[in-house]
Amino acid sequence: MKFNLPFKNENNSYVGLTPFLTTVLLLLIHFSTGALDWPEKGDIRAQRDFNSAIGMSVITGYFWFAMRLMHQNVANTLTYVLLKTNQLNEFGAHRKNLALQFNRQIFNAMIISIIITITYCISEGLISTQQEVHVLLLTATAVPFWFIAFLFIFQIYSTTAYLTNQVLTKTDFGYDRLRSIVTILRHSISNSIFAMGALAIFPVFWLKKEIPSLDVLGVTFFTGFISLYLFFPVIKLNKKLKEEKCKTLEDIESEINSDIRRYAKNDKQVTGASIEALESEREEILKLTYTLSSKDKVRVAACIAIIPVSWLVLFVTEWMIELINR
Repeated sequence: MKFNLPFKNENNSYVGLTPFLTTVLLLLIHFSTGALDWPEKGDIRAQRDFNSAIGMSVITGYFWFAMRLMHQNVANTLTYVLLKTNQLNEFGAHRKNLALQFNRQIFNAMIISIIITITYCISEGLISTQQEVHVLLLTATAVPFWFIAFLFIFQIYSTTAYLTNQVLTKTDFGYDRLRSIVTILRHSISNSIFAMGALAIFPVFWLKKEIPSLDVLGVTFFTGFISLYLFFPVIKLNKKLKEEKCKTLEDIESEINSDIRRYAKNDKQVTGASIEALESEREEILKLTYTLSSKDKVRVAACIAIIPVSWLVLFVTEWMIELINR
């Protein structure tokens, strides 16, 4: 796995091919070891293994696919900002810096995933040489599951932070800088919306299982925390856009007033055309704002609806299973 920022987009079908094949491979492994055998009614352990095999396999592929799309999004955003600010020659340096950051996050995510898996094994008493094969493989595949999940979480925040703190800071104040902020804002929103889709897969872990109150509170808190984490950069960027827009307008207004006074005094360095150019720039900046496109509005609405809908699908599925088993 490596960080790649191409100048041109890869075909999305190829971007999703490896994650899809990985999900299929994981499911085939679990099927061959018996983890996907239909659990008998009342067999809580077998049901948990069945749910975990499906859930971890699908989420692993989903996060991988989402991260590859994110890298495309970063490439497009970085290229646009550098082109607008005449810094395209620095693309290679930024790609190298992002790759180094990505490699550090790979190491951190791997350490965290191993620690979580070992802690879970100890708490559940799974460290034993007499465990069933499917349980051992479930434990082993938990490592890539936690690894890709944490790596995705690291990436979704750090890429936006890099564009804001390392690229945007080298851009002069003015219209192009404001346009760059809007572009980075779109990048952040797009990533956040896509990431929320993973929460719709979580209900599979509770298929045909009682949902304790503690689990409900835990999932609610986790969903709220992840939502805040994902959209916090969006909130910060939107605030930054408003602040810098006000400052830029104040500077232009001051410059226009100064030029008008100089023009009135017959200052030859100031012309009517130069004042009109400033006024045109002011009008362009006044029009510049970020509003969700129709497509983004649909995506946001889908994200809000998809979590309760996914739980509804879970309950309907359980009801249908009960009907079939009667």
